[in-house]
Amino acid sequence: MLESKGIIFAADIEQKKQLFDVIKQVAPYIEAIKIGNLVLYEFGWNILKELKTYTNKPLIVDLKLMDIPYISEKLSRKALENGADGMIICGPVGDETISTCKAIFKSKMIFLFTEFTHPSGLITDEMADEYIELALTLNCDGIQVPGTKHERISAIKKKVNNRLIIISCGIGIQGPQIGSAIAAGADYEIIGRSIYSPNELGTTPGEAAMTAHKMISVGLRKYDHQLASSK
Repeated sequence: MLESKGIIFAADIEQKKQLFDVIKQVAPYIEAIKIGNLVLYEFGWNILKELKTYTNKPLIVDLKLMDIPYISEKLSRKALENGADGMIICGPVGDETISTCKAIFKSKMIFLFTEFTHPSGLITDEMADEYIELALTLNCDGIQVPGTKHERISAIKKKVNNRLIIISCGIGIQGPQIGSAIAAGADYEIIGRSIYSPNELGTTPGEAAMTAHKMISVGLRKYDHQLASSK
């Protein structure tokens, strides 16, 4: 479903016209679109169907799902029925809920959320390691690892190798330079506000996405160089 490494665009935009306009601008420079609860609460599940008719980019629903299997099954079905190509759920829910979601999504993508990007988050590295083991055991597609913790990305990459896709959030606005998580070993960087809000990357979201895409390319070259040097 996901192909070349790059940007997953976090489309946390609460005005529908702006949401669609920004996606049109950034589409050439991104690999997928992440739709979070902010957008789903504002527009309802149908927004996924609308987006599917508007773009061919994979849609990853970030529900931060953390509930019992019964509720998780219903939410997973809603996401699937409305066109989601992937879903992010929380590692602490455990194997039963994760397996329930995987059974519904089947050939679609399941990512486990492992840690928060902000320093006051209450998930420790040790707890996160348990969720990563769970993702490996249950054959999930990938895991979220904070882009604010480069040393964690590098260590986890060595552990999982290519068995799990690593997606990293908290890029840009929270401090880490775009491309730095990729350089540390992540496969995708989740970028939102640094692209859709006016900033030094460009005067329009399209310009910002193009700049971010170039920075990602630099990060990929750095990682490839480090990999070659370590052999």
